[in-house]
Amino acid sequence: MKNAKPAVLLAKRCAIAIGFALFLASCNSEPAAETSTETITGESETAETVVPEPATDSTAPVAPATTQQPAQQPADQPTAEDKAVAQATAQPERGRLTQLQNGDLLCYATVVDSQGQEYTVGATFEICDREAELMNQDVAFVYSIENVADCESAEPCGRTRQERIVTDVIAIGESWQVLSNGTWTVTVGQLESWDGVNNTGALTYYGCDDQGNCLALDNGSNACHRGMCIMAWQNGDYVYTLESEIVEAGDGDTTLRVFQDGIEILAAENMQVVEASDI
Repeated sequence: MKNAKPAVLLAKRCAIAIGFALFLASCNSEPAAETSTETITGESETAETVVPEPATDSTAPVAPATTQQPAQQPADQPTAEDKAVAQATAQPERGRLTQLQNGDLLCYATVVDSQGQEYTVGATFEICDREAELMNQDVAFVYSIENVADCESAEPCGRTRQERIVTDVIAIGESWQVLSNGTWTVTVGQLESWDGVNNTGALTYYGCDDQGNCLALDNGSNACHRGMCIMAWQNGDYVYTLESEIVEAGDGDTTLRVFQDGIEILAAENMQVVEASDI
C-alpha cells in the first residue's frame, strides 16, 4: 500500500502534463491574425522629391552663353588744354566779321565764312575795342590758348580755365592768298590795295612756322621789276619779303625771305598758293 501512493501521484502528474500540452497545442492551432499591408501615410512612408525632367522640345529658345569680359581700364581724362584744342574744329580761320559784343568773360565775335556758315567765337576784350576798324571786314583770326575766368559773371571768383580764343584779327580784304611749303605758311591779305604803282599798297601778312610760332604784320607794299614781284613788310630791324618770278603761264616760284639789318637770315623756297579768294 505504501508503494501504491507514489504511483498514483506519478499518474496524476502525467495527466496534468498531458492536459497542459494539449492546451498549448490548441492555442497554436488558432489562425494567425492577418497582417495589414496598408501603409499609414505620413507615419512610416518616406516622401520622395520628384525632380522634373528638362524640356526636350527642340524649338524652345536657348539662352545665349555669356562670356565674361575683362574689366575695362578707365580712359585717361582729357586735360583742359586738350579740350581747348579740340574746339578748333568749330572755329573758322577766315570770314566776314559781322558783330563784336562784350560779354562778362570774353568779347564775342560773329563771323560768316565763304559758304555762308555763321560762327560765334570767343576773343580777348581788345578785339571788341577794334570794332570801328574791323566791322564788316574780311578777316583772318589768330587763335591761342589762354587762361579765361571760369565764373558765373564778371565778378572775380578765383577760378580759371584754359580756352582757345581769338587773340588777334588780321584784315585780309576781298583779295587774299595763302602760301605754304609745308614748314612755313603765310597769308597775304588786301591784295586789292596795290594799284600797280611800285612800293605802294596796304598788304597784310600773317606767317606761321610748323611749330605754331606766328607773326602778324600790316602796311606791306608791292613792287614788280626785272622779272620779279616783291611784297615786303617792315618790323623793326627785320624785313619780310615774298619774291615771285613773273612768268607768262602764271605765278612762278615764290620764296619767303627774312632779313635782319640787311643780312638774309631765312630763305624758304617753294612757297605754293594753297588757298586764295579767287580759287
